[in-house]
Amino acid sequence: MEVRNTKDLVKPENYNWKVLLVAPPGIGKTTWVGTAPDVGIAACETGEGGGTLSIVKAGVDFVEPKNFADFRSICYDTFVPFQKKRAVALDSLTYMTRSFIKEHVLTAFPAKNPREAMRRQAGIPSGFDFGEIAELTRNLLNALLNQKKHIIVTVLAKSEKDDNGIVVGIKPDLPGALADAAAAMFDSVVFLKARKILKDPRDPRSAYMQRFFITQTDGVHLAKDRNNSGKPFLSQEEIFDKDSGVGSFPFLLDKILKGHADAASAAPITATSI
Repeated sequence: MEVRNTKDLVKPENYNWKVLLVAPPGIGKTTWVGTAPDVGIAACETGEGGGTLSIVKAGVDFVEPKNFADFRSICYDTFVPFQKKRAVALDSLTYMTRSFIKEHVLTAFPAKNPREAMRRQAGIPSGFDFGEIAELTRNLLNALLNQKKHIIVTVLAKSEKDDNGIVVGIKPDLPGALADAAAAMFDSVVFLKARKILKDPRDPRSAYMQRFFITQTDGVHLAKDRNNSGKPFLSQEEIFDKDSGVGSFPFLLDKILKGHADAASAAPITATSI
């Protein structure tokens, strides 16, 4: 085993941000992914180009995985065109689990009874299938996150409600226990949201949709960020404006690196200073 020092992890040339981006459809997940440096995208949403039309102007390299083997090659870094990329993104993992990962499980594992066989022929998981889909996805994510590059994974959001229909939690839309387990695998879990804002409080016609990230848990969103020194380097809310670059991948990355640099240069707390 190689002995390493934690301070080396956050040197700009070494730091790799592993982030899980959670958001509803159409809010700008792919747009934000497209701001990452030298990124290769595995696009698996519906629409032309796997949902990448929103970043046409960015000129980003992407592929559309067609089967489980394609997806696995990206996670295990055997897909040659992406091997030298500075960043790799999966957009979105929710769609991937519902398509060829599910299909792989339904064909790779034998049915336990005739009813289950009929459901599998129709492409419908049952029983332990969801657990197997979740565990297989977790193994693939683990391989992906071990790559020495920026990793971005997008997922849809899933709401949990109490008996009265009140939303009590929002988490990644992933199968089985992976909805909670995936959050623990990433350094950052951020939620992309949108709200209506008035540029001029006196003029209702000045309303526009402001996009922003929730970067730490607020009691409802399952957000987190390991980048901190007792105090998070990212604000609880970070505005995302693609036109100005505020809240883009490089913008937030710079804040994180600056936070680590400032924390490293601060006087260390010793037993005699307490």
